[in-house]
Amino acid sequence: MTSPIVLRDRFVLDDRTFTVVAEPWFDAAVGAWLARFVFLALDRSHPRPVSTGPVLRHARRDELERRIASVKDTVLLRSARAVLTTDARRTRAR
Repeated sequence: MTSPIVLRDRFVLDDRTFTVVAEPWFDAAVGAWLARFVFLALDRSHPRPVSTGPVLRHARRDELERRIASVKDTVLLRSARAVLTTDARRTRAR
């Protein structure tokens, strides 16, 4: 795992506010650099960070970082809705 990259200091989704970071890492089994998005609730609507699975992939780290930097809000919105809905279901099931 390498240092997280801050994508958005403040990302508003409905009535919740998050900081969104990307975490890149090299997966030797796959032979590529991967990255996931991590959503940190600024409004304490989630007690812990919520993350996606690998969402970006590239053979070269510098190219992966360029792709991370160019991520659009629509991609973050879609990812956030998917993981936050899944996390809410898991939390209720406990």
